[in-house]
Amino acid sequence: MENLRESYVTNYKNVAVKISDGSIIKGKINIRDTHHRLSDFFRLSHEQFITVISEETKEDSQTVFFVNKNYIVWAGPED
Repeated sequence: MENLRESYVTNYKNVAVKISDGSIIKGKINIRDTHHRLSDFFRLSHEQFITVISEETKEDSQTVFFVNKNYIVWAGPED
């Protein structure tokens, strides 16, 4: 179990994603070590869903969204 944890690479990028119903989701996604830029992750990733982790606020706890790439209108960095 320990070896699995050591081999998993995280590379979080802050992002805003607008989906087709007009909602905007802000949070972070893990582009791992396979992509250097956020745009590369969206263009070259073969995964159908992206995972967006929202920020934790005083009012709300952290939320995880699974977004189907077919419903993304636009996405951009939030740095």
